[in-house]
Amino acid sequence: MSLRSIQKRIQSYGNINKITSSLKLVSAAKLAKTERLLKDVRPFGHGTLSFYKHYTHINMLDHIENHLIFAITSDRGLCGGLHTDVVKKVKQELDRPDQKLAKVVCVGQKSEELLARTHKSNILFTAFKIGKDNPTFLEASKIFNECNYAEFIACQIYYNHIITKGTSEVDWIPIYNTDFFLTVAHIAGLEEVEEENMRSYIEFSTVSLLFFAMLENTLCEHSARMIAMDAASKNVKSLNEKLSLEYNRKRQFKITSDLIDIVSGSQVVTEK
Repeated sequence: MSLRSIQKRIQSYGNINKITSSLKLVSAAKLAKTERLLKDVRPFGHGTLSFYKHYTHINMLDHIENHLIFAITSDRGLCGGLHTDVVKKVKQELDRPDQKLAKVVCVGQKSEELLARTHKSNILFTAFKIGKDNPTFLEASKIFNECNYAEFIACQIYYNHIITKGTSEVDWIPIYNTDFFLTVAHIAGLEEVEEENMRSYIEFSTVSLLFFAMLENTLCEHSARMIAMDAASKNVKSLNEKLSLEYNRKRQFKITSDLIDIVSGSQVVTEK
């Protein structure tokens, strides 16, 4: 490799380092913003989950065929295997004998790209423009209304749940059709609560769970992207150092060779 080629490559690595460092800072800023928002949203998610656990005594999903599955990802990459992990769990669910006709709502383009290779017929629709900004309750509500939720008895939401900064795991939330939930669950015995009020609460809580899952996944995505960009910056710096060392060695070798040629030529001229 010539000196000019090495010099161009060093400049390219320097530019890549600037890009990855900038993306790391942007992800860190978005992470802090999402954390503040999630702090206010978590009570809605955890409260609804507690409500479901209190008033359902069995895992009703085991007795229901063909679920509606929400695969929570985004349109953006550069965040490690975050989206792949969600899709793996969704594929495992679709491969069950009783879920051959299950439908998947892809929240984000990445889940559609990964599922279309093997389970294209199971995709109901895809929600695009996810991941650029923090999700909103209105977006979650529109997604739910679009999927004709009343046609399905049971649903599952697969998303990434953050454990600590830098580590996350795929979690899932079971939700049910409002009529089915009112009939089968223990809340059918709550006579002091009007059915219409309970129905409204369940529908609101269901959308709240989807919003909570989308926001939790967004937090994991920003964290994973920040770590990925940090690792990329370190790798680029390491490559840059190696190339700089090689460049300096070749440059020194060339200078030494030129000096030897000059000295040898001057000696020949002097002898003559």
